[in-house]
Amino acid sequence: MRLLYLGSLANVDSGMPEDARNAPLKPIAGLDLHPIGPDQTLVAMLREGELDALFTARAPSSFINGEPHISRLFADTRAAERAYYQKTGLFPIMHLIGIRKTLAEEYPWLPTSVYKAFCEAKALAMADLRDVNALMVSLPWLEAETNETSALMGRDFWRYGVAENEPEIEALAEYLYEQGLVDRKLAAAELFHPSTFELAKV
Repeated sequence: MRLLYLGSLANVDSGMPEDARNAPLKPIAGLDLHPIGPDQTLVAMLREGELDALFTARAPSSFINGEPHISRLFADTRAAERAYYQKTGLFPIMHLIGIRKTLAEEYPWLPTSVYKAFCEAKALAMADLRDVNALMVSLPWLEAETNETSALMGRDFWRYGVAENEPEIEALAEYLYEQGLVDRKLAAAELFHPSTFELAKV
């Protein structure tokens, strides 16, 4: 199977950004790794049989448009994702908040304060999910969905914080090393400001 170096910002329909296309490729044992061509798109390569599958952040137009030969690898993605969580206990991290290092050094309390602010905002958003008087999202069974998710993953299923996401961070560091994206396995202490490891009174 041919694999392509895509870059995180690759658009499956229009190709790959110039900065990602010019990024150096690091050989990975056991993989035949190639960059995508300047005039190629993932959708076209998949349609023409040059690729067996895509793993992307955005669904390709061929899938959205219902082309008959394009389908999901897992027909029931929800069941597959539930099974993964039940097996591993991992809920992959979605986003990361960054603060300029010079600011954190000048104001060491800042990372913790930002963390607290986001936690407060999340608490408000989570309360809205359970407000049946005026649904925040146009889904008729929003509360039932929220309750079902909580039953599987606990009430705080969108966990914020370094300690709260320690298993996910550990797994991510392991994957980065195994896949040759970093030269050594990184520790959480190298990735996050010291103040984020414990809540401080501000």
